[in-house]
Amino acid sequence: MDKVIVFDIWSDFAHFRRFETTTSPLTYPFPTGTTIAGLLSAIAGLPRDSYYSLFSRENIQYSLRILNPIKKIVIPINIVKTDELKSFSCENLKIQYFKLDVRALTPYEFIKNPKYRIYVRFRSSAVEKLYKKIKLLLENHKTVYTPYLGITETIANFKLIGDFQAVPVAIKDEIRTLHSVARRDFIEIILEEERRYGLETIPLYMDNDRKVLEHCNVIYEHYGEPLKVKSRIIYEIGGENVLFF
Repeated sequence: MDKVIVFDIWSDFAHFRRFETTTSPLTYPFPTGTTIAGLLSAIAGLPRDSYYSLFSRENIQYSLRILNPIKKIVIPINIVKTDELKSFSCENLKIQYFKLDVRALTPYEFIKNPKYRIYVRFRSSAVEKLYKKIKLLLENHKTVYTPYLGITETIANFKLIGDFQAVPVAIKDEIRTLHSVARRDFIEIILEEERRYGLETIPLYMDNDRKVLEHCNVIYEHYGEPLKVKSRIIYEIGGENVLFF
């Protein structure tokens, strides 16, 4: 099979934690391949850490379009530890309580008013059942688990755009308008004035031990404007030109 499900997803805030940050978590400007896999598994209700081999490059590819400009803000958050359990007895009644240890405020970087269009390409019969389940759930605006953009505090809403065939449209050395973000090694970009470009290295796929199998460099336009590129692997999906990771 070769089908593409397209849906929009948005929230008030998003936080896609960068793997190289520690005490002050920073965010990617858009969901990574591994984040999209987690989002799809939440929609379909797949058990935690059970889906990595299913979401392999041979079975599924991703892409996305930035619909709202990337606006980053920093919000200090209290991180509370509840791991010190204390107990005592009173009149034969055993009472247990948590001793709270409040840490200092931790600054978190968030995306404000994020909105993305997600393209999910199902490439093999191994994921045909998953494709049908996700499509049915999105059509009825339902999910098994609550979807969120990065962390549980950023609960998301979504809307199905449709399901499509991926139609190749690119010709060698022809300049095309690309609506999605672009994998750097798949394109030659034509820079334009009054554009703000960014380059991110993102994780794409993981194995069952949560080891990242593949990273890639992704070019995007900060305000969600289309890119001008040369590439031989662009697809038309629902009237938009898309390049998969």
